[in-house]
Amino acid sequence: MPPNVSALCGEGAPLEYFRDAYYLRGVRNGRFITTDIYGDGAEFVTEAGFFQLFDAGGVMIDNGKFLVLWKKTPEGWKMFRDSFSSDRDQSF
Repeated sequence: MPPNVSALCGEGAPLEYFRDAYYLRGVRNGRFITTDIYGDGAEFVTEAGFFQLFDAGGVMIDNGKFLVLWKKTPEGWKMFRDSFSSDRDQSF
């Protein structure tokens, strides 16, 4: 659920979104800082934190916060929902 656009739907949607971030927006690196994890760990946990995105020169081009809902599956923990928002007036 990226900011300022509809929720991503379908198997190929995340790849397309991040491909655009790379080729159209210039994102080359990122940092994710987890600040909290909530839940009992039986079926779901929620991860909260901050992110920073950088261009090829190492200049920060966006920053903000995120929430990820993780779901426990027979194959291990899987990202079930992901939501993030920019702290800038306009997201990159």
